[in-house]
Amino acid sequence: MATAQVAELHARTGRRVRVVNSKGVPQWSEVFRHNPKIVHPDETGSVCVRLTNASGARPYIAAKLPDRWVWRHWNIRPGELYFSREETLFGQQHGGGVLVEPHTKVAGSNKEWPIERWQEFARTRGDLVQVGAATTPRLEGVRFVETPSFRHACAVLAASRAFVGTEGGLHHAAAAVNVPAVVLFSEFISPDITGYSTQRSLRHAGAACGMRSKCSGCRRSMQLITVDEVIRNVKEIAP
Repeated sequence: MATAQVAELHARTGRRVRVVNSKGVPQWSEVFRHNPKIVHPDETGSVCVRLTNASGARPYIAAKLPDRWVWRHWNIRPGELYFSREETLFGQQHGGGVLVEPHTKVAGSNKEWPIERWQEFARTRGDLVQVGAATTPRLEGVRFVETPSFRHACAVLAASRAFVGTEGGLHHAAAAVNVPAVVLFSEFISPDITGYSTQRSLRHAGAACGMRSKCSGCRRSMQLITVDEVIRNVKEIAP
């Protein structure tokens, strides 16, 4: 998400951008690699502008309370990813299908759709691809691609026909590489905050709760997303 802000700052000022945290300390992420608009923390002497966007200073977070996150509306835009030749070739070698991500960053989080539903969905298509480390739990009957890094996973995504998964890193990456997507949202957060107009967001919930512990509302909202609903939406963007 920060790369979208970087692109806007660069276009407005003509200068490269140094991403910093709330204390002004330069930040770096693997998704910044090869981006000519971003200044690496080790680079000195560059004439640049600063962008504050890091843990503790996200533009879509109004507050962090003991029990929940408090969100604020943010006009989210697709970011940018720049791949090396090796990453691009890796993606092209393993792409061509519909990339599915049944897991969340934190196992058991309030964003999870039941794994048995993912498996039921997987049985309906023969073109699904799952990516991850060697230890990643795999869906049965789905082609698995072991990816040495998140960037390699994104490269496979960039060469895919579509993406289906829950709100998270790969749904942001799908927007960045302009791959159509179906994204499942729980009550935890709303597409009004982290959703893209270019994607199909599935959500059956009211106000975003932002709960940091187990939430019955989040679990209930994900239960309301049916397998048939996912099948129908994915089929419409990737027949």
